[in-house]
Amino acid sequence: WLTTICYAQTTPVATIVPGSYVAGNASVAYTAEWQPFQNPAALACEKQFGLTLLYENRYITAELSNAAFSAAFPTKYINVGAQFSYFGYAEYNEMLAAVTFARTFGEIFHVGVECDYYAVYLSPTERYHSTATVQVGLQVQVLPTLTIGFNVFNPVFSKVKTKLTEKRLPAIFSLGTNYRIHDKVSWLVQIDKEVHSPVRWATGFEYAPFDVFDVRIGCYGSDYVVPTLGVGVGFGGFKFHLHCEYRNPLGVTMLGVLQYRFKQ
Repeated sequence: WLTTICYAQTTPVATIVPGSYVAGNASVAYTAEWQPFQNPAALACEKQFGLTLLYENRYITAELSNAAFSAAFPTKYINVGAQFSYFGYAEYNEMLAAVTFARTFGEIFHVGVECDYYAVYLSPTERYHSTATVQVGLQVQVLPTLTIGFNVFNPVFSKVKTKLTEKRLPAIFSLGTNYRIHDKVSWLVQIDKEVHSPVRWATGFEYAPFDVFDVRIGCYGSDYVVPTLGVGVGFGGFKFHLHCEYRNPLGVTMLGVLQYRFKQ
């Protein structure tokens, strides 16, 4: 059956975790928007109640698609988020549900904790097997133009055990920076290390000539380079993101995101 651990040259966690539309997938220090199952500390920056729908298709193959939903609930003392992701098809699928809590301390420190519940359907005889884990994130604005982000997924080394096999969830440590070169240009850099996998690097630039439009270009890799390209367009309370990346020889991965932010 398909493996969940697709760390090398894919999204840094697993197939069940949707990709990021941030340039180069370098999202750990990104503070402009909170994204499903990315650094939970970014939720602390949300000021409005918002909904997000995400769909990701890998290599024009329906069985390798991922659908996700998230909601952000800012409050006076702590921000709360809810997320759900589904990957796969009838014969094999994975589900990930999470609740996130985040808070800002002095507008400099952003701290977030995500509680995850993971379930995998292996076969009609094996049915569902599940486990729980956490994700912890921190973002620090060390300068007005520089933010450092840190994130760890599955520090408790959770795994799913069945009668026939044992599936471990990856334990991944991420560290990155977000440097605002100009009011309209940001440069993001990130390093990921999965305990049993090679180091993965990522970098990219985001250019926002207008408040309602931005362009993103970047790349990431471990053994070889994967280029990424994306755009974001906003109107009213809506914003749409389109992200593409090309991996030779497998093909193109497309990610589309629709967001809505309610007015305060």
